[in-house]
Amino acid sequence: MTVQPAYDRITLDSLTPPERYKLLTGSVIPRPIAFVTTLNEDGSVNAAPFSQFIIVAANPGLLGFSVGPAPRGIKDTLRNVRRSGEFVINTVPEELAEAVQLCADIEESGVDELEKAGLTTLPAEIVGPPRVAESRIQFECRVEKIVEFGDAPNSLVVGRVLLMHARSGLVNGACHVDAAASNALGRIGGRNYCRVREFIAV
Repeated sequence: MTVQPAYDRITLDSLTPPERYKLLTGSVIPRPIAFVTTLNEDGSVNAAPFSQFIIVAANPGLLGFSVGPAPRGIKDTLRNVRRSGEFVINTVPEELAEAVQLCADIEESGVDELEKAGLTTLPAEIVGPPRVAESRIQFECRVEKIVEFGDAPNSLVVGRVLLMHARSGLVNGACHVDAAASNALGRIGGRNYCRVREFIAV
């Protein structure tokens, strides 16, 4: 006779918002990271990581990331995409874990996160915000739609991919991305990350 595993029942509505956040982000893992660059109103660069990051559609190519509330109000990334309608999503290789976490920890508006993290930029071809040179894949995007969810609320930013940049040799002629060479970083929960270059093919 097979012994059935035991389960704990958890009612999310009985939890505080921080508890729900920790529970959900610790359960839905691993998550890819969108390292988003935008331009502030004064033309300076803002860079921030978001691990609620998804493919919304392939036809056309739409990518989305969720922006939560900030202690001091609206996050600079959301303010910037609402104003300009443009952003770049930079993928995060595992060697950028500390740099990306540092950018996430910076809360003061107007601080140059990329300089603080020791990262450099490359110009985009279509949109205003720059690309992160240390990223292996970058997507130049224009805002397609911003939808609010929840009581706080969270804003789902959906962008149409206008142009994709991939490190030379990473994508072959059949549009196959070398997952091991992309060396992508995944987020688990809190300040915990994981490698995804070791994968199981079935």
